[in-house]
Amino acid sequence: MDLDEAVGELYGAGLGDFVAVRTRLAKEAGGDLGREIKALRKPTVTAWLLNLLARRSPELLAEVGELGERMRSAQGEGDAAALRDARPERDALVRRVVAATREVAKGEDRQLSPAGEDEVAATVVAALADETSQAALASGMLVRALRYSGFGEVDLDDAVAARARLRVLPGGAAGAGRGEGDETTDEEQTQEPAEPPEAAELRETELRLQTVEAEVDLATSQLAEAEEALARAREAVAQARERLRTQSTQRERLTNEATRLRRACARAARRQ
Repeated sequence: MDLDEAVGELYGAGLGDFVAVRTRLAKEAGGDLGREIKALRKPTVTAWLLNLLARRSPELLAEVGELGERMRSAQGEGDAAALRDARPERDALVRRVVAATREVAKGEDRQLSPAGEDEVAATVVAALADETSQAALASGMLVRALRYSGFGEVDLDDAVAARARLRVLPGGAAGAGRGEGDETTDEEQTQEPAEPPEAAELRETELRLQTVEAEVDLATSQLAEAEEALARAREAVAQARERLRTQSTQRERLTNEATRLRRACARAARRQ
């Protein structure tokens, strides 16, 4: 057993079993490897659900990788039209990942909270904007959710288990992350000419805008769902009140009928 195998088993286990599985793996490994395994941190609920999603729906995260690659390419080329055209696809994909993560939670007898949905959406936005974050999401080794601030790379410190060994799970986005020892092509070694500071600032601003827009879209969708739930609840209350009025009327009628019958019985008893 090596660290990759241990991480794969540990971060695919149930959240409640994490400590027990980690202890077992560390004991089996022993030595330096055992100490490395023992130091692996327990993921947050959102990160754990995303790790399960990476294992169960790698094709969905592959779509995140493919769209992210297209968007980053368009961003690098300054193709505003392509970025604008990709926005509906991006928003739909973010909602699909949130919905899929919600289903994973249900399968584990858990509920993805609104805050958790926000974390899932923020992680997807980060994966679309940043190649390394894309690989982190697809690896199934997240310790916490990711967030893209709109400037520079995503902060991955303490976000991924065994980051030096970052791997994309089978079926994940091709090329989302390189393993150790991968060769670099001559084309990749060729340095591109430096771009003007203004162009870099514009690109970062546009990416930040995309992040905010995605978060606003998700919040708007959640608000619409909440309003629908509130409308259903109000309708249920109205129906309950109507039933209560009907039952109260029936109770009053039956009470009056019972009173009438008692009086009739009393009169009949006096005549006897």
